[in-house]
Amino acid sequence: MRSSVLTLLRAVRGSSVAGVECTSIQHRSVALFGSSSVSAKGSQEVPQLPPQFGIPGRYAAALYMASFKSNSVDKVGKEIAELSGLLAQSPELKAFVREPGMPAARRSAGLKSVLDKMGASDVTKRFMNVVVENKRTADLEGMLSKFADIVAQQKGQVKASVTTAKAMSKTELDTVKSGLKKLLKQGETLVLEEKVDPSIISGIVIDMGGKHVDMSVQTRVKKLQQIIRNA
Repeated sequence: MRSSVLTLLRAVRGSSVAGVECTSIQHRSVALFGSSSVSAKGSQEVPQLPPQFGIPGRYAAALYMASFKSNSVDKVGKEIAELSGLLAQSPELKAFVREPGMPAARRSAGLKSVLDKMGASDVTKRFMNVVVENKRTADLEGMLSKFADIVAQQKGQVKASVTTAKAMSKTELDTVKSGLKKLLKQGETLVLEEKVDPSIISGIVIDMGGKHVDMSVQTRVKKLQQIIRNA
């Protein structure tokens, strides 16, 4: 997929985009959020999202509501995850998205080619058009990350990461999972990510629900060094 992305971007960079029509931001926004042709999931109540702050959060919330109303949260979620992966793996795509001064029509054509290659839904394509036309592509990665967080929150998933100096054994991992699950509310499920970072020397670092617990030897050593310097 990455090689295909590079080919598409090179073609867009070297071609004329005079024939690409860019409609107004207002029109794109109406197309994104839906009209009478877009209905909520039967009689299911429209979700109440927690407050989203900053540009990434607001755009992500808008994308979630658009995908909810078109019954495509799961599909859009997979597309957003794939696009996030491409941005992480391709410095060329990331540079294309962030390049200042690029005409909106050219950037839109390039991203459309990438999304077409992915087989992306209309909701995702319309969202990207709004982002490009509002000149917010520099915040795109943040939007994609926030969208994933909103989807997880709406599904009752609580993300947590556990970092250790070396991979944990199954018994150790099960013990950590058991302890973290006790912190969940009714209806929530744990989504645990394991990380290995030899620089922490020993101990464990846990991030869960916006909380950070650092019980690594590295941090203890740094605190000891600070105490000695201040003595």
